[in-house]
Amino acid sequence: MNPHYVAAANEFPVSIKSTAGLSKIQFSSDITRRLLVVSSWDGYVKTFDVTNPNNPLDLRTYFHNKSVMCCTIVDSSKVISGGLDEVVKLTDLETGRETVMGQHTAGVRCLEFCTTMRLGVSGGWDNLIKLWDVRALMPVGAMGCDSKIYALDVVDNRAIVGTRDRKIYVWDVRNMKTPIQTRDSPLKHQIRALKCFPSGDAFVVSSIEGRVAVEYFNQDPEIQKQKYAFKCHRVKEDADEYIYPVNTIAFHPIYKTFATGGSDGMVNLWDPFNRKRLCQFRKFPTTIVSLSFSPDGGMLAIASSYLFEEDIPPNPLPEPTLTIRKMNESEVRPK
Repeated sequence: MNPHYVAAANEFPVSIKSTAGLSKIQFSSDITRRLLVVSSWDGYVKTFDVTNPNNPLDLRTYFHNKSVMCCTIVDSSKVISGGLDEVVKLTDLETGRETVMGQHTAGVRCLEFCTTMRLGVSGGWDNLIKLWDVRALMPVGAMGCDSKIYALDVVDNRAIVGTRDRKIYVWDVRNMKTPIQTRDSPLKHQIRALKCFPSGDAFVVSSIEGRVAVEYFNQDPEIQKQKYAFKCHRVKEDADEYIYPVNTIAFHPIYKTFATGGSDGMVNLWDPFNRKRLCQFRKFPTTIVSLSFSPDGGMLAIASSYLFEEDIPPNPLPEPTLTIRKMNESEVRPK
């Protein structure tokens, strides 16, 4: 089935300067203001108000001592960030006050906020998951995995992580003594991204080898029959097939369809219920590194940055881009 290519007339570029590239973007869950936080390998974290995508407002910028690999929004006034300086920092967007809550002993690769428990959850290259109390401004728990943490998400009371050795751990944030599940990735190559269904019953994991798998938490054999995997972000040219990493996954908050972004510079929308691709956007200048839907599903933020995947980098290197796309219902509704 040939994909439906969607025109780019409803895309709005956000001006952002970065010499090293963007690492993560995330919308706030606050539906009254469309706040978007952006972290970069340059060491900065920016917050924009993109309520009017024609006129995005640059609200605040703050810095880490080294590259920032991850960020997450607590609420409309607080952001947590971490990176190669190994610290986990909470910043008040209104006052500008920055508080180092603690640190890992290696780079902080992943950050999410567990709204049910009001805790930050970080994953590091020191093999640790850490919990952060954003009111007391301190760590309140640490749990070890067998290798570096490459991907992390939270849903309800669960935190789920993917590691360098292709293990997937599921933790109950209320009792982190031992994981409630440990399983091997269904994909044969390195985990690149991981995202939970908003319903909390399943998750999606992607790999560097152009594959995505839909997995279910419930171990009942009848439920497990529903899991599946598929190929994506691949390009055929004559007799050759080029396979690209799937770097990022984002769920639509209303329709529960999801978007994937790859190193082919493409964004695809998927219907997991009918197991089909809904649409494909135009090709972006370089690798898609992060995606985030606004809480009402009306916007998709798209970050692209070159990740040095090629043996001979292009000259000049593609500029990082940040784009807000207004979504049409036909692009995200299951069919």
